[in-house]
Order: sequence, then C-alpha cells, then structure tokens
Amino acid sequence: MFKKIAVAYDESTEAARAFRSALEIAKLTSSDLTIITVIERLPAYVSYVSAVAPDVPQILQQEKQTFYRDLHHKAREIAEQAGVSVSFATIEGNEIEGLLKLIDDVQPDLLVIGLRREPGGFSGFFGGTAHHLALHAKCNILGIR
Repeated sequence: MFKKIAVAYDESTEAARAFRSALEIAKLTSSDLTIITVIERLPAYVSYVSAVAPDVPQILQQEKQTFYRDLHHKAREIAEQAGVSVSFATIEGNEIEGLLKLIDDVQPDLLVIGLRREPGGFSGFFGGTAHHLALHAKCNILGIR
C-alpha cells in the first residue's frame, strides 16, 4: 500500500497528532517514515532589531535551528521505541513552498498533516496550508484532526 510516508512536523499540537498517526501507519505497513519540517524565516520586523544589535537575527535563527534539532531528536526516540526507523528532511523558507519542495525531494506515497481548527479564521476562506497542499502535492494526503 504505502512504502514511503512523510509527516509535516513542527511544534504544534496538530503536528504531534499527525506524527503519532503517521508513526502508527508506518508501523502497520512497514513503511519508511520521513519527518519533513519547514523552518520559517524570521519576521520582517527583526530587521529593525539588527540596526541596533546586528547579531540578534543570527542568534535567533540559530536558536530556532537548535529548537527543531531537539524536536527531531525527541521524535526519533519515540519512533525508535515504536520500532520505526525515521529520517528527516528540513528546509528554511515559506511554509507551503517549503513543504512542496520537500515533498518533491522525498517523493512519499502519503503525506500526513495535522489539520488546524480556526473558528472565524481566514484560512477557511482563503484556503489554508492543507488546501494548498491538497491542490499541489504529488502524493496522497491524510489530514488528522
């Protein structure tokens, strides 16, 4: 059925649910599991800080990268306890563009993503990340609530 599964993973509770589901599916189907993460760029207002403290943007970006390395390390431990080997693919940039690039690189049969509920939010009206991925990803997508 599925030989290669990818899961979009960050620090959100939605991504944690998606990871647990992807882990179970990978275990049941003896599939390879790849955790894909997009590290988004720092917000534009950080450039104002760099005028006063030029090192701050670089320090913030390094802290972000360390945070995600730790997050991946914990995910690896959980996967190993479940008997599933896991690999990682990370890119810096825009969330949707980055995820689509990683999907093209990893070429999974299935992408597992966590769905966000944003009552009254704009993502339902304009089309959130899940909608964009569903339209443009070259693989099956499983949304986890």
